[in-house]
Amino acid sequence: MDKIQTRFFETLDSMEQQDSCFLAADLTVFGFCIELSYPREDFVKDVKEILKNLSPQQQIAETRPFNFVIDNVFFNGCPTPDNNGNAAINDCVKKFVLNNKISVKNNIELSACIDAITKALPEFLSLIGKIQHLTHDYTVDVHTLKVLQGVMSDKRYKTLSSSDRRVLQLAILLHDLTKKEGEIDKTHPECAALAAAEILKRVDIAQNLKDRIVLIIRQHDWLERYNKGITSADEFAHILKDGNNFLMECIFAKYDLIAVQRSGFFYERFKDVLSQGELEISLLINKGLSVA
Repeated sequence: MDKIQTRFFETLDSMEQQDSCFLAADLTVFGFCIELSYPREDFVKDVKEILKNLSPQQQIAETRPFNFVIDNVFFNGCPTPDNNGNAAINDCVKKFVLNNKISVKNNIELSACIDAITKALPEFLSLIGKIQHLTHDYTVDVHTLKVLQGVMSDKRYKTLSSSDRRVLQLAILLHDLTKKEGEIDKTHPECAALAAAEILKRVDIAQNLKDRIVLIIRQHDWLERYNKGITSADEFAHILKDGNNFLMECIFAKYDLIAVQRSGFFYERFKDVLSQGELEISLLINKGLSVA
C-alpha cells in the first residue's frame, strides 16, 4: 500500500475516534466551508475563457477528454488530467486536481483530514463548493462530511466490524460524486456507483468490500424508493440481505436526511417512514435467513 493510501486509511480511523477534531467540528455553523487555493469558480472561469470562441458542441468535445462539462456557471464531472487533450485546459485541470491546497479556517487538524481524503480520492475535489438544489442548505462536500460525521457518531456504527465501517466510510465519501450541480438528480445513485467502481480499482482493499461499497452507493436512495412504492420491501430485503448491508443503509439514510437542512425539518418529515421501512425490511431479511 502506498503512502497516500496508508495516510488516508489512518486518517479515517482517527476521524471516527470519540475525541477526534472531525467529530467535534461544527459543520452546521453558517459560513463553514472548505477553501481551495484554486477554487471551483476560478477553475470554471478559466476554462470558460479558453472555450469562449467555440460552439457549445465544440466546448463539450474539448472538455470531454478531461471527464467534465461546463454548463453556464456550473461544471459537472470529475476533472482528470489528460496530456493528449487541450493543453490549456489540461493545465487548469492539473492546477485544480493535482496542485490545489485545502484549508478550513481556524482548523488545521480538519484541514489535514480533508487533505488526506482528497489526496487518495482527488475526485472529492469536484464536490468542494458544489451547489445542490434549493432543498439543501449545504454544498455537496459539506453535506458529505456531515453525513460521515453523523454516521461515525452513531452507536450502531460503533458495533460494526472494522471492514464494515470501512465499507460505509468509502460509500459515504463517494455517494454523491456524480450529483449534478444545482438541480434534482435522480440518476446519481446509479451513476455514482459506476464511478465508484472505477475509482475503487486503485484502492487497496479486498474486492468483496469494493463490491459492497458499490452496492451501498447504488441503493442509498432506498428510503425514497420504498416510500414512493417504486421498489418493494421484498425486493430490498433480497438485495440487501447479506451481512450488515441493510443496517448500514439504515444508518446511512438517517444521516443523509439530517444533513440536508440545518433546521432538521427534512429528517423530521421522513423519520417515521425510515423507522417503518427499517422494521419491515429487517423482518423480511430475518425471516428469509431463518428459513434458509
